[in-house]
Amino acid sequence: MKSFDLISDLHLDFYVRDYWDWDKEVTPTAAQIIQAFAESIIPDSPSSVLVIAGDLGHKNSHSQLLLTFLAKKYDHVLFTNGNHDLYLFPNEKEHVIYNRSIERWQELKEMASEIPGVTVLDGNKVTINDVTFGGTSLWYDYTFGLKLGYSWKKLDAYWFSHFNDSNYITECPDFAEEMKKLDAIFDSCDVVITHVSPDDSRVNPRYRVDPMTSFYYFDGSEFLSRAKGKVWCFGHVHYRQMYINRGCLLVNNALGYPGELPFVKAMRVPLDKHDYYYGVTDDVENKE
Repeated sequence: MKSFDLISDLHLDFYVRDYWDWDKEVTPTAAQIIQAFAESIIPDSPSSVLVIAGDLGHKNSHSQLLLTFLAKKYDHVLFTNGNHDLYLFPNEKEHVIYNRSIERWQELKEMASEIPGVTVLDGNKVTINDVTFGGTSLWYDYTFGLKLGYSWKKLDAYWFSHFNDSNYITECPDFAEEMKKLDAIFDSCDVVITHVSPDDSRVNPRYRVDPMTSFYYFDGSEFLSRAKGKVWCFGHVHYRQMYINRGCLLVNNALGYPGELPFVKAMRVPLDKHDYYYGVTDDVENKE
């Protein structure tokens, strides 16, 4: 059976935050903690491919070390960035090094390219054992809130006043450009990876009338109409799900923040249709 392992929203900094030292790249203690963290998310019988659907952490040197450890256990590690991989915090070393969020992301891509077995997905694709993986981070487009009746102006004001992205990202990815990146590779991919979900039809009931939900999804209906037979991996929303929409298997296996959800390892995602078309369950392990 062909398969790969999936996880997202690692938020590494929250798991090693007591061991930060912003005057050094990685302290010995932090390195040990990161290695232990990496080992903790690897299943007992891992696949040969690990997919990370964004949000490694806030510090590139820590993300680099995490990827290095994971690449020792997997033949291939594929990842795209999430919004937290663009964060720059005032008065911390990352903000001193980079003036813009895109500079931080560019450095992480360069770091990752030097690790054997690691592939960054940023509008590109890679074929492994006859399976083509491709993706990009993508971004949210306010569609959810517009459908609730909010104006773009009100949603934008709400974003500025309530969402951390407005405080810690110097410039957000260009949504139209992200859509172009995905469109260029989509039809030839078996597995699609984005950080942001393309489908708001399965929003956590708790947030179905919350304007904040506008910043967690984009309208991917045009892509979903072409997605039959594909697997689409996403993260961003910390709500684990596995369900089928228009013949496409959509999967979220977000780790999330410590204590937010039960701790989870990377999950095995089958690539043989008969393995996932029967017995697929929604909202995997979401315990409030």
